[in-house]
Amino acid sequence: MKQSNLFLLILICSIFASCSSGDKADSDQLNDGLEIIKVDLSEAREGKLSEFFAPEIEYIWLKDDVEGGLIGNGLQKIFFHEDKVFTLDLNDCKCIKIFDKSGDYLSIIRAFGEGPEKYLELGDAAIVNGEVLLSGIHPPKLMWFSLDGNFLREEKLAKHLGSTVFSEEAKRYYFSSFARGPGEHFVESVDESFQDTLKFFSFENGRYYSSTPLRYSFKKNENSIYFGRGFNDTILELKEGNFVPKLIFEFGEYAQSNEEMKSIKDNLSAKERMDFINNKAKLYFSPHSWYINDSQFLSNFKYEEGSYNVFFDRKNQISHVTEGRLKNDIDQSYDPYSFTYQFSDGKTGSTIPGKTLFKILQKKKESLGQEAFEEYVKGKGKNFAQAAFAAKDSENPVLIVYTVKN
Repeated sequence: MKQSNLFLLILICSIFASCSSGDKADSDQLNDGLEIIKVDLSEAREGKLSEFFAPEIEYIWLKDDVEGGLIGNGLQKIFFHEDKVFTLDLNDCKCIKIFDKSGDYLSIIRAFGEGPEKYLELGDAAIVNGEVLLSGIHPPKLMWFSLDGNFLREEKLAKHLGSTVFSEEAKRYYFSSFARGPGEHFVESVDESFQDTLKFFSFENGRYYSSTPLRYSFKKNENSIYFGRGFNDTILELKEGNFVPKLIFEFGEYAQSNEEMKSIKDNLSAKERMDFINNKAKLYFSPHSWYINDSQFLSNFKYEEGSYNVFFDRKNQISHVTEGRLKNDIDQSYDPYSFTYQFSDGKTGSTIPGKTLFKILQKKKESLGQEAFEEYVKGKGKNFAQAAFAAKDSENPVLIVYTVKN
Protein backbone atom coordinates (compact mmCIF):
# COMPACT_ATOMS: atom_id res chain seq x y z
CA MET A 1 0.00 0.00 0.00
CA LYS A 2 1.35 3.42 -0.88
CA GLN A 3 0.35 6.57 0.95
CA SER A 4 1.24 9.99 -0.46
CA ASN A 5 -1.13 12.32 1.42
CA LEU A 6 1.38 13.48 4.06
CA PHE A 7 4.04 14.16 1.45
CA LEU A 8 1.62 16.20 -0.68
CA LEU A 9 0.43 18.22 2.31
CA ILE A 10 3.98 19.07 3.38
CA LEU A 11 4.96 19.95 -0.19
CA ILE A 12 2.00 22.25 -0.77
CA CYS A 13 2.37 23.97 2.60
CA SER A 14 6.08 24.62 2.01
CA ILE A 15 5.33 26.04 -1.44
CA PHE A 16 2.80 28.54 -0.16
CA ALA A 17 5.01 29.46 2.79
CA SER A 18 7.75 30.47 0.35
CA CYS A 19 5.50 32.73 -1.75
CA SER A 20 4.79 36.30 -0.65
CA SER A 21 1.41 37.93 -1.26
CA GLY A 22 3.00 40.11 -3.91
CA ASP A 23 4.09 37.22 -6.15
CA LYS A 24 2.65 37.20 -9.68
CA ALA A 25 1.09 33.77 -9.29
CA ASP A 26 -0.53 33.81 -12.71
CA SER A 27 2.66 34.53 -14.62
CA ASP A 28 5.46 32.78 -12.73
CA GLN A 29 6.12 29.05 -12.61
CA LEU A 30 7.74 27.85 -9.40
CA ASN A 31 11.11 26.15 -9.56
CA ASP A 32 9.71 22.67 -8.99
CA GLY A 33 7.29 23.01 -11.92
CA LEU A 34 4.16 23.65 -9.86
CA GLU A 35 1.80 25.94 -11.80
CA ILE A 36 -0.41 28.47 -10.01
CA ILE A 37 -3.70 29.43 -11.66
CA LYS A 38 -4.83 32.76 -10.27
CA VAL A 39 -8.61 33.28 -10.46
CA ASP A 40 -9.42 36.90 -9.65
CA LEU A 41 -13.03 37.72 -10.46
CA SER A 42 -12.32 41.45 -10.30
CA GLU A 43 -10.39 40.90 -13.54
CA ALA A 44 -13.21 38.98 -15.27
CA ARG A 45 -14.10 40.27 -18.72
CA GLU A 46 -15.99 39.38 -21.87
CA GLY A 47 -14.22 36.67 -23.81
CA LYS A 48 -14.08 35.82 -27.51
CA LEU A 49 -13.62 32.36 -28.99
CA SER A 50 -10.86 33.53 -31.32
CA GLU A 51 -8.63 34.31 -28.32
CA PHE A 52 -8.40 30.66 -27.34
CA PHE A 53 -9.41 28.53 -30.34
CA ALA A 54 -8.36 28.00 -33.94
CA PRO A 55 -10.32 29.90 -36.61
CA GLU A 56 -12.57 27.03 -37.72
CA ILE A 57 -15.36 25.28 -35.84
CA GLU A 58 -16.35 21.72 -36.73
CA TYR A 59 -19.94 20.45 -36.52
CA ILE A 60 -20.76 16.73 -36.37
CA TRP A 61 -24.42 15.73 -36.40
CA LEU A 62 -24.92 12.26 -34.90
CA LYS A 63 -27.55 11.10 -37.32
CA ASP A 64 -30.93 9.60 -36.54
CA ASP A 65 -30.46 6.18 -38.15
CA VAL A 66 -29.21 4.71 -34.88
CA GLU A 67 -30.02 1.33 -33.39
CA GLY A 68 -32.14 1.95 -30.32
CA GLY A 69 -33.64 5.24 -31.50
CA LEU A 70 -32.71 8.79 -30.56
CA ILE A 71 -29.56 9.79 -28.73
CA GLY A 72 -29.97 11.80 -25.56
CA ASN A 73 -28.45 15.27 -25.58
CA GLY A 74 -27.03 14.75 -22.10
CA LEU A 75 -24.37 12.21 -23.04
CA GLN A 76 -22.03 11.54 -20.15
CA LYS A 77 -18.90 11.26 -22.28
CA ILE A 78 -17.87 11.70 -25.91
CA PHE A 79 -14.39 10.93 -27.20
CA PHE A 80 -12.62 10.56 -30.53
CA HIS A 81 -10.24 7.78 -31.51
CA GLU A 82 -8.71 7.55 -34.96
CA ASP A 83 -11.65 8.00 -37.37
CA LYS A 84 -14.41 7.18 -34.88
CA VAL A 85 -16.63 9.00 -32.37
CA PHE A 86 -17.65 7.13 -29.18
CA THR A 87 -20.62 8.28 -27.07
CA LEU A 88 -21.34 7.05 -23.54
CA ASP A 89 -25.07 7.08 -22.73
CA LEU A 90 -25.90 5.96 -19.18
CA ASN A 91 -29.44 7.35 -19.02
CA ASP A 92 -31.22 5.58 -21.87
CA CYS A 93 -29.46 2.65 -23.52
CA LYS A 94 -26.65 2.15 -20.95
CA CYS A 95 -24.35 1.68 -23.90
CA ILE A 96 -21.63 3.12 -26.12
CA LYS A 97 -22.64 4.10 -29.64
CA ILE A 98 -19.98 4.38 -32.32
CA PHE A 99 -20.03 6.81 -35.27
CA ASP A 100 -17.63 7.87 -37.96
CA LYS A 101 -16.33 11.45 -38.09
CA SER A 102 -19.17 12.38 -40.46
CA GLY A 103 -21.72 11.40 -37.80
CA ASP A 104 -22.88 8.21 -39.54
CA TYR A 105 -23.81 5.41 -37.16
CA LEU A 106 -21.50 2.38 -37.22
CA SER A 107 -22.20 0.07 -34.28
CA ILE A 108 -23.08 -0.21 -30.61
CA ILE A 109 -21.58 -1.70 -27.45
CA ARG A 110 -24.52 -2.84 -25.38
CA ALA A 111 -24.25 -5.82 -23.05
CA PHE A 112 -26.93 -5.06 -20.46
CA GLY A 113 -28.07 -8.15 -18.59
CA GLU A 114 -26.96 -10.81 -16.14
CA GLY A 115 -24.17 -13.34 -16.47
CA PRO A 116 -20.88 -13.57 -18.40
CA GLU A 117 -20.19 -10.88 -21.00
CA LYS A 118 -22.98 -8.74 -19.46
CA TYR A 119 -23.31 -5.83 -17.04
CA LEU A 120 -26.15 -4.50 -14.88
CA GLU A 121 -24.49 -1.13 -14.32
CA LEU A 122 -22.00 0.77 -16.45
CA GLY A 123 -19.95 3.77 -15.33
CA ASP A 124 -17.31 4.71 -17.88
CA ALA A 125 -15.49 3.86 -21.12
CA ALA A 126 -12.03 4.63 -22.47
CA ILE A 127 -9.61 3.53 -25.16
CA VAL A 128 -6.74 1.42 -23.82
CA ASN A 129 -4.18 -0.12 -26.19
CA GLY A 130 -6.51 0.08 -29.17
CA GLU A 131 -9.48 -1.49 -27.37
CA VAL A 132 -12.59 -0.10 -25.64
CA LEU A 133 -12.38 -0.67 -21.88
CA LEU A 134 -15.60 -0.51 -19.85
CA SER A 135 -15.34 0.22 -16.12
CA GLY A 136 -17.53 1.18 -13.17
CA ILE A 137 -19.41 -2.05 -13.83
CA HIS A 138 -21.71 -4.09 -11.59
CA PRO A 139 -21.18 -6.94 -10.91
CA PRO A 140 -17.55 -5.81 -10.34
CA LYS A 141 -15.43 -6.46 -13.41
CA LEU A 142 -13.73 -4.87 -16.39
CA MET A 143 -14.82 -5.59 -19.96
CA TRP A 144 -12.93 -5.11 -23.22
CA PHE A 145 -14.43 -4.65 -26.69
CA SER A 146 -12.93 -4.08 -30.11
CA LEU A 147 -13.13 -0.67 -31.75
CA ASP A 148 -15.97 -2.10 -33.85
CA GLY A 149 -17.96 -3.06 -30.73
CA ASN A 150 -17.27 -6.79 -30.49
CA PHE A 151 -16.78 -8.40 -27.08
CA LEU A 152 -13.20 -9.53 -26.40
CA ARG A 153 -12.78 -10.53 -22.75
CA GLU A 154 -13.56 -9.62 -19.15
CA GLU A 155 -11.78 -9.62 -15.80
CA LYS A 156 -13.68 -10.06 -12.52
CA LEU A 157 -12.78 -7.72 -9.65
CA ALA A 158 -12.96 -8.36 -5.92
CA LYS A 159 -15.01 -5.20 -5.34
CA HIS A 160 -16.67 -2.39 -7.25
CA LEU A 161 -14.24 0.20 -8.59
CA GLY A 162 -15.01 3.33 -10.55
CA SER A 163 -13.58 4.93 -13.67
CA THR A 164 -10.30 3.60 -14.96
CA VAL A 165 -7.25 5.01 -16.70
CA PHE A 166 -4.25 2.98 -17.85
CA SER A 167 -0.69 4.26 -17.68
CA GLU A 168 1.48 2.88 -20.46
CA GLU A 169 4.55 4.24 -18.65
CA ALA A 170 3.81 2.51 -15.32
CA LYS A 171 1.95 -0.44 -16.90
CA ARG A 172 -0.75 -0.01 -14.30
CA TYR A 173 -4.50 0.57 -14.05
CA TYR A 174 -5.70 3.43 -11.83
CA PHE A 175 -9.28 3.38 -10.53
CA SER A 176 -11.13 6.32 -8.99
CA SER A 177 -13.65 5.41 -6.29
CA PHE A 178 -15.94 7.05 -3.75
CA ALA A 179 -14.36 6.87 -0.29
CA ARG A 180 -17.03 7.17 2.39
CA GLY A 181 -15.16 6.58 5.62
CA PRO A 182 -11.85 5.99 7.41
CA GLY A 183 -9.66 3.36 5.80
CA GLU A 184 -11.09 3.95 2.32
CA HIS A 185 -9.23 5.60 -0.56
CA PHE A 186 -10.18 7.65 -3.61
CA VAL A 187 -7.74 5.97 -6.00
CA GLU A 188 -6.53 2.38 -6.21
CA SER A 189 -4.06 0.89 -8.66
CA VAL A 190 -3.11 -2.59 -9.85
CA ASP A 191 -0.56 -3.84 -12.35
CA GLU A 192 -1.39 -5.55 -15.65
CA SER A 193 -1.85 -8.87 -13.82
CA PHE A 194 -4.30 -7.21 -11.40
CA GLN A 195 -1.83 -7.69 -8.54
CA ASP A 196 0.33 -5.34 -6.44
CA THR A 197 -2.44 -3.07 -5.17
CA LEU A 198 -1.52 0.54 -4.36
CA LYS A 199 -3.85 3.02 -2.68
CA PHE A 200 -3.86 6.82 -2.76
CA PHE A 201 -5.74 9.69 -1.07
CA SER A 202 -7.33 8.28 2.07
CA PHE A 203 -10.63 9.58 3.40
CA GLU A 204 -10.24 12.34 6.00
CA ASN A 205 -12.86 13.02 8.66
CA GLY A 206 -14.01 16.61 8.81
CA ARG A 207 -13.63 17.31 5.07
CA TYR A 208 -16.35 17.85 2.51
CA TYR A 209 -16.09 15.67 -0.60
CA SER A 210 -17.83 16.31 -3.89
CA SER A 211 -20.35 13.87 -5.36
CA THR A 212 -19.28 14.67 -8.95
CA PRO A 213 -19.27 11.41 -10.97
CA LEU A 214 -15.89 9.71 -10.93
CA ARG A 215 -15.64 9.46 -14.73
CA TYR A 216 -14.68 13.15 -14.83
CA SER A 217 -11.76 12.92 -12.37
CA PHE A 218 -9.11 11.56 -14.75
CA LYS A 219 -7.87 13.34 -17.86
CA LYS A 220 -5.42 11.63 -20.17
CA ASN A 221 -3.61 13.13 -23.11
CA GLU A 222 -0.71 12.04 -25.26
CA ASN A 223 1.93 12.70 -22.62
CA SER A 224 0.30 12.81 -19.18
CA ILE A 225 -2.44 11.60 -16.85
CA TYR A 226 -4.07 14.16 -14.55
CA PHE A 227 -6.39 13.72 -11.57
CA GLY A 228 -8.77 16.36 -10.19
CA ARG A 229 -11.40 16.25 -7.45
CA GLY A 230 -14.30 18.56 -6.69
CA PHE A 231 -13.79 21.12 -3.91
CA ASN A 232 -10.04 20.45 -4.06
CA ASP A 233 -7.70 23.19 -5.25
CA THR A 234 -4.98 20.92 -6.66
CA ILE A 235 -4.71 19.10 -10.00
CA LEU A 236 -2.26 16.21 -9.73
CA GLU A 237 -0.13 14.59 -12.42
CA LEU A 238 0.89 10.93 -12.50
CA LYS A 239 4.68 10.76 -12.45
CA GLU A 240 6.63 7.50 -12.12
CA GLY A 241 3.68 5.79 -10.49
CA ASN A 242 2.89 8.58 -7.98
CA PHE A 243 0.47 11.49 -8.06
CA VAL A 244 2.27 14.80 -7.57
CA PRO A 245 0.81 18.34 -7.42
CA LYS A 246 0.97 20.06 -10.80
CA LEU A 247 -1.56 22.91 -10.90
CA ILE A 248 -3.00 24.80 -7.93
CA PHE A 249 -5.91 27.24 -8.00
CA GLU A 250 -5.44 30.51 -6.16
CA PHE A 251 -9.00 31.75 -5.52
CA GLY A 252 -8.09 34.32 -2.85
CA GLU A 253 -11.08 36.05 -1.26
CA TYR A 254 -13.45 34.33 -3.70
CA ALA A 255 -12.72 30.79 -2.45
CA GLN A 256 -15.46 28.58 -1.09
CA SER A 257 -14.63 27.31 2.41
CA ASN A 258 -14.48 23.52 2.70
CA GLU A 259 -15.45 23.85 6.37
CA GLU A 260 -18.62 25.71 5.40
CA MET A 261 -19.50 23.01 2.86
CA LYS A 262 -19.01 20.32 5.52
CA SER A 263 -21.28 22.22 7.90
CA ILE A 264 -23.94 22.62 5.19
CA LYS A 265 -23.81 18.91 4.40
CA ASP A 266 -24.23 18.01 8.07
CA ASN A 267 -27.00 20.50 8.89
CA LEU A 268 -29.09 21.19 5.78
CA SER A 269 -31.46 19.04 3.75
CA ALA A 270 -30.49 17.75 0.30
CA LYS A 271 -32.70 20.39 -1.34
CA GLU A 272 -31.14 23.17 0.74
CA ARG A 273 -27.64 21.92 -0.09
CA MET A 274 -28.36 21.97 -3.80
CA ASP A 275 -29.80 25.48 -3.54
CA PHE A 276 -26.61 26.63 -1.83
CA ILE A 277 -24.31 24.99 -4.41
CA ASN A 278 -26.31 26.32 -7.37
CA ASN A 279 -26.94 29.87 -6.12
CA LYS A 280 -24.76 30.82 -3.15
CA ALA A 281 -21.47 28.90 -3.24
CA LYS A 282 -18.25 30.76 -3.94
CA LEU A 283 -15.44 29.53 -6.21
CA TYR A 284 -14.44 25.88 -6.17
CA PHE A 285 -13.13 23.44 -8.76
CA SER A 286 -15.57 20.90 -10.17
CA PRO A 287 -14.16 18.31 -12.60
CA HIS A 288 -17.37 18.20 -14.63
CA SER A 289 -16.25 20.59 -17.40
CA TRP A 290 -12.48 20.81 -17.72
CA TYR A 291 -9.85 20.38 -20.40
CA ILE A 292 -6.10 20.01 -20.13
CA ASN A 293 -3.17 19.32 -22.44
CA ASP A 294 0.51 20.21 -22.36
CA SER A 295 -0.06 23.84 -23.31
CA GLN A 296 -3.54 24.80 -22.09
CA PHE A 297 -5.96 24.33 -19.21
CA LEU A 298 -9.56 25.49 -19.20
CA SER A 299 -12.48 24.97 -16.86
CA ASN A 300 -15.89 26.43 -16.08
CA PHE A 301 -16.53 27.85 -12.60
CA LYS A 302 -19.54 29.22 -10.77
CA TYR A 303 -19.56 31.98 -8.18
CA GLU A 304 -22.96 32.33 -6.57
CA GLU A 305 -25.24 32.69 -9.62
CA GLY A 306 -22.52 33.82 -12.04
CA SER A 307 -20.73 31.67 -14.62
CA TYR A 308 -17.03 32.06 -15.48
CA ASN A 309 -14.48 30.34 -17.69
CA VAL A 310 -10.80 30.21 -16.78
CA PHE A 311 -8.24 29.77 -19.55
CA PHE A 312 -4.68 29.11 -18.38
CA ASP A 313 -1.83 29.35 -20.86
CA ARG A 314 0.60 26.80 -19.46
CA LYS A 315 3.46 27.83 -21.75
CA ASN A 316 3.41 31.47 -20.66
CA GLN A 317 1.83 30.91 -17.20
CA ILE A 318 -0.94 33.45 -17.81
CA SER A 319 -4.58 33.05 -16.75
CA HIS A 320 -7.63 34.69 -18.31
CA VAL A 321 -11.01 34.90 -16.56
CA THR A 322 -14.07 35.45 -18.74
CA GLU A 323 -17.62 36.04 -17.53
CA GLY A 324 -20.78 34.51 -18.98
CA ARG A 325 -20.97 33.29 -22.55
CA LEU A 326 -17.99 33.55 -24.86
CA LYS A 327 -18.73 35.63 -27.93
CA ASN A 328 -18.46 33.51 -31.06
CA ASP A 329 -16.50 35.80 -33.34
CA ILE A 330 -15.29 32.85 -35.47
CA ASP A 331 -18.47 31.90 -37.34
CA GLN A 332 -21.00 33.97 -35.33
CA SER A 333 -23.24 31.01 -34.53
CA TYR A 334 -23.62 29.64 -30.98
CA ASP A 335 -22.10 31.52 -28.03
CA PRO A 336 -21.01 28.81 -25.55
CA TYR A 337 -21.23 29.00 -21.76
CA SER A 338 -18.76 26.18 -21.18
CA PHE A 339 -16.93 23.27 -22.81
CA THR A 340 -18.32 19.98 -21.56
CA TYR A 341 -16.24 17.41 -23.42
CA GLN A 342 -12.57 16.75 -24.02
CA PHE A 343 -13.04 15.01 -27.37
CA SER A 344 -9.33 14.42 -27.90
CA ASP A 345 -5.94 15.85 -27.01
CA GLY A 346 -6.49 19.05 -28.97
CA LYS A 347 -10.26 19.34 -29.19
CA THR A 348 -13.02 20.32 -26.76
CA GLY A 349 -16.62 21.43 -27.10
CA SER A 350 -20.25 20.74 -26.34
CA THR A 351 -23.46 19.45 -27.94
CA ILE A 352 -26.75 21.00 -28.98
CA PRO A 353 -29.90 19.36 -30.42
CA GLY A 354 -30.22 19.65 -34.18
CA LYS A 355 -33.57 21.48 -33.95
CA THR A 356 -32.09 24.04 -31.56
CA LEU A 357 -29.11 24.66 -33.82
CA PHE A 358 -31.46 25.27 -36.75
CA LYS A 359 -33.43 27.83 -34.71
CA ILE A 360 -30.19 29.72 -34.11
CA LEU A 361 -29.58 29.72 -37.87
CA GLN A 362 -33.11 31.03 -38.50
CA LYS A 363 -32.54 33.91 -36.06
CA LYS A 364 -29.31 34.66 -37.87
CA LYS A 365 -31.21 34.92 -41.15
CA GLU A 366 -33.77 37.28 -39.61
CA SER A 367 -31.06 39.58 -38.25
CA LEU A 368 -29.00 39.67 -41.47
CA GLY A 369 -31.65 39.79 -44.17
CA GLN A 370 -31.80 37.53 -47.21
CA GLU A 371 -28.90 38.94 -49.24
CA ALA A 372 -26.43 39.15 -46.35
CA PHE A 373 -27.53 35.72 -45.10
CA GLU A 374 -26.80 34.09 -48.46
CA GLU A 375 -23.33 35.62 -48.36
CA TYR A 376 -22.85 34.44 -44.76
CA VAL A 377 -23.70 30.77 -45.43
CA LYS A 378 -21.27 30.74 -48.36
CA GLY A 379 -18.50 32.19 -46.21
CA LYS A 380 -17.72 32.03 -42.49
CA GLY A 381 -21.08 30.42 -41.61
CA LYS A 382 -20.78 27.55 -44.11
CA ASN A 383 -20.01 24.70 -41.65
CA PHE A 384 -22.64 25.95 -39.20
CA ALA A 385 -25.33 26.32 -41.87
CA GLN A 386 -24.69 22.93 -43.45
CA ALA A 387 -25.00 21.14 -40.10
CA ALA A 388 -28.06 23.14 -39.03
CA PHE A 389 -29.93 22.48 -42.30
CA ALA A 390 -29.06 18.76 -42.22
CA ALA A 391 -30.19 18.33 -38.58
CA LYS A 392 -33.12 20.75 -38.61
CA ASP A 393 -35.74 18.08 -37.81
CA SER A 394 -33.59 16.06 -35.41
CA GLU A 395 -33.47 15.90 -31.62
CA ASN A 396 -30.12 14.14 -31.86
CA PRO A 397 -27.10 16.16 -30.76
CA VAL A 398 -24.76 18.09 -32.99
CA LEU A 399 -21.20 18.09 -31.68
CA ILE A 400 -19.64 21.57 -31.73
CA VAL A 401 -15.90 20.97 -31.86
CA TYR A 402 -13.31 23.66 -31.06
CA THR A 403 -9.59 23.17 -31.69
CA VAL A 404 -7.55 24.57 -28.80
CA LYS A 405 -4.71 26.93 -29.68
CA ASN A 406 -1.27 25.64 -28.70
